[in-house]
Amino acid sequence: MTTTGLLGAALLAGLNVLPVQAAAAPSLPRDGGPAADVLARQEVLDRLADEITRVPEHERSLVPGYAGHTVDPRRGHLDLYWHGRLPDHVTKVLAAVPTGLTAAVHEAPYSLRELRAGRDLLVGAAVRSEEGAVWTSAGPVADGSGLTVTYTPDGAGRHGVANAGEVSARAAAIAGVPVTAVAGAASVAASTRHSDASPWSAGAELTTPGNGWCTSGFGGWRGTTAVLLTASHCGTYGTYRTGAGAVVGTASDSDTGLDTTVVDVNGSPSGKYFDGGWDNSTGYAKRVVGAGRNNVGDLVCASGAMSGIHCSLRITATDVAAEVNGQWRTDLDTATRTDDSTVAVAKGDSGGPVVASVNGGADIQARGIISAGTGNPVVCGSVAAPTTCWDSLRFVPIAPIVSKFGLSLA
Repeated sequence: MTTTGLLGAALLAGLNVLPVQAAAAPSLPRDGGPAADVLARQEVLDRLADEITRVPEHERSLVPGYAGHTVDPRRGHLDLYWHGRLPDHVTKVLAAVPTGLTAAVHEAPYSLRELRAGRDLLVGAAVRSEEGAVWTSAGPVADGSGLTVTYTPDGAGRHGVANAGEVSARAAAIAGVPVTAVAGAASVAASTRHSDASPWSAGAELTTPGNGWCTSGFGGWRGTTAVLLTASHCGTYGTYRTGAGAVVGTASDSDTGLDTTVVDVNGSPSGKYFDGGWDNSTGYAKRVVGAGRNNVGDLVCASGAMSGIHCSLRITATDVAAEVNGQWRTDLDTATRTDDSTVAVAKGDSGGPVVASVNGGADIQARGIISAGTGNPVVCGSVAAPTTCWDSLRFVPIAPIVSKFGLSLA
């Protein structure tokens, strides 16, 4: 066994990085997602992260001193960032890192609690349209060094022209922590699969109450009521139908901050999600076995009715607040494609499932639902209808959704 980063409080203060024994990095297939050995390592690294924090990602800021962490499933490595004394239970967890994996602990300037507090100050300033508050998203850097904000540099929208230096300085003055500003487009709601039927699966086309195009999320139960999730920007009340016009059910509850609507369905959930292309004629679907927590570095897949399945998406940020179509949403995660062979998301994929392989095989975890496209617009390739596509997506993690609505996933 090789384990690095086993520090007590005295060592942590004087040591930033310990040597890392890196495993060979297997290449990622351009089709079909990451290799099985990569996903098997990810499963173990994610369990290790869960043992360290002991809470879902939307509650990690409650852990005293915790700043952030990243996983690298290709190398089999975890980096943990901590502000202050490392708790005994964390030291014990790192003392038992499984054979073939490595870990390192780094001292962080700020805790996640401090960074989230700064993030929320930035959201408040943007909502109030304070002078210079031009950012369209804000979130912590995983190493605990500060915050990152995005802004539109060309004057698009209500804010006018800005530059990175000005935005960084203004944001840092409000947040009270260092801020790096990055120019980029604002997030846009990513508002067959075409004719699903009971038992309902995730990733199917939904015609919204407003006659728009969205995608179904995970199915489950709310007490004894069968439900299906989708994005709240798809509609918070009224009747949802399949792409072929059959009634799916009626919206019964929603949370716009979580960008989630609960649809009471006619029938029952299948516990599966559509895999493959948007135009797959076989109804190819995979079973979902429980829910998992998200970590920076995880590799996930997103499935939308407009553009189909996209894998080898790497989570690059958690705890992000972003303005999406004029509505600020908090605790979003961001995933970006790792090569240029696919898109990350298309407009019309909103509400669709984000999943991760548990062990490199057929066992798949629910990780969240698609909220928005972000990053750079890209060529869509094969899609169900003319639309816009992006190289990155924002999604709502599944843990706060389950907690908010009292769900049990099918």
